[in-house]
Amino acid sequence: MKVLISVLTLAMTLGVAIPAFAGKYTTKAACEAAGGTWNAEAGKCSKKRSGGY
Repeated sequence: MKVLISVLTLAMTLGVAIPAFAGKYTTKAACEAAGGTWNAEAGKCSKKRSGGY
């Protein structure tokens, strides 16, 4: 039960944090300075992925 609650808490936290990250930086320079990846077509910032995907 503790594991289920922990997983749900993590999912909800990421569900709120990721869109907040994307909307916070409105320029390429600000996005990259924060460690994000700028999507020029969409004009949005997204969190960099770690890993080889």
